[in-house]
Amino acid sequence: MKKAALASFSAFVLLASASVHADDRITANDVTDRPALRAFVEGAKNYLEGITTLTEIARLRDIFRAEGQWKSGSLFLTILTPNGNVLIHGDDPTSENKLVIAIEDEYGRPVVQEMLAAAERGGDFVDYRWDDTDQVAYSVQYTSGLTGQRLVVVGGFSQDLSTVPVEITPLPRPEVTAAEVVDRETLATFVKAAAKAYRDAMLTPGMRELGNTKNALRQEGGDWKSGAVYVFVISTDGYTLFHGGFPLRFEGLQFEDIDRQDINGVRYLRELLAAGEAGGGYVEYMFDNPAVEGDEETGSPKIAYATGFRLPGRDQVFVVTSGIYPSSP
Repeated sequence: MKKAALASFSAFVLLASASVHADDRITANDVTDRPALRAFVEGAKNYLEGITTLTEIARLRDIFRAEGQWKSGSLFLTILTPNGNVLIHGDDPTSENKLVIAIEDEYGRPVVQEMLAAAERGGDFVDYRWDDTDQVAYSVQYTSGLTGQRLVVVGGFSQDLSTVPVEITPLPRPEVTAAEVVDRETLATFVKAAAKAYRDAMLTPGMRELGNTKNALRQEGGDWKSGAVYVFVISTDGYTLFHGGFPLRFEGLQFEDIDRQDINGVRYLRELLAAGEAGGGYVEYMFDNPAVEGDEETGSPKIAYATGFRLPGRDQVFVVTSGIYPSSP
């Protein structure tokens, strides 16, 4: 991250001004001092607590990363679990699903631990030093309007997290691993196990296991991903919450053409969503197989299985799906 950008934000650390009340209308560009930073983050808290749909959750990535209300240069928002896992990073998607609890600043202060403690106190500032510049963050807890879980939103935290390793604790081995998916029956067994693993992670206190579960589900050569066999999780209107193969390409986005048809007229995306919402089902269609040359126009036979789950007391359906090319070499 450029020093100039950090310096422009950190300049307000030493400024003083009249108190500014929490207000959703305080944008990232309006933040010039501590009271404005607090109002900005408290406004984000109010906004997040009002989100009640999977689609809104999925779209947060793009909304928080777009220059405007929630981002201005080096000032952006980060959502953390109470144990220090990054759920959404408003500047760098590669920092998501990393456990950053051990991060220290240039003075050796445990800055993430201090932010989590500040949030638990009801919201507070945390001073730290990064890139030879004094910085300040504001951290506060909020209750997810979708899950009811307590999470943490932070503004003003801009340390480089690229060197933090992605550490994966293996999940319990499923009855059928991704490498063992060879037919309809094994595909369905695999997808159901993945749906259970994802749901279980969301139900852990503060969703503390969700980041690790996502990392495990997309680990190539692990139990949950083998070549073209991986899972993805979507809302019933086609927004991708999790993608086991290409997270940076698809997560947070809606299918470009949710009504697209294969060469035989099968609206396979709509059918997958319907199957997941109904509790489970197969969809057979034609789709381009990377292992087959010359099928770009017609596609090759593919079988997908979709299932769905709800969180306790919620109507929203998480659709979980995966597919295979049964005739692949």
